[in-house]
Amino acid sequence: MKQAPWAKAVQAIMKKKGIKQRDLMEVFDVRSQGAVSHYFSGRNNLSGEQIKRLTSFLGVDESVFHESEFEEDFATRLDVDALTESFQTIARIDNLSDTEIVNFFDVYEKMNPNRVAEVYEVLQKINQTKKDELSTALMSLKKAP
Repeated sequence: MKQAPWAKAVQAIMKKKGIKQRDLMEVFDVRSQGAVSHYFSGRNNLSGEQIKRLTSFLGVDESVFHESEFEEDFATRLDVDALTESFQTIARIDNLSDTEIVNFFDVYEKMNPNRVAEVYEVLQKINQTKKDELSTALMSLKKAP
């Protein structure tokens, strides 16, 4: 699922102000950080009232929500929601204790899943470059007499 177009800009503002998604539960009128995450992932759409409360809470103008300003190509981007869901699924399958799960997701949140996605994207590009260079080198070997 694609990240909401406004999410990257709002996350940058949040990072600058030291605000976490869990701090927005009241603003979004939800009961969990996971529910807030659904808005950032684009799974749920913000209502006009939620936009007003969020911009007021962050002290920013509603222009942050104009999609055309923040559209990106997410074709090769790691799906942060899928990654988080994968970790949650593995935790259940492997019967991790509540303490282990809480500790893991505390660290995961500190690492910032979107940052993990950015690093993944960079490493993916580096690896693709290496594959391309290797393929070129192999092709040159085949041409030798």
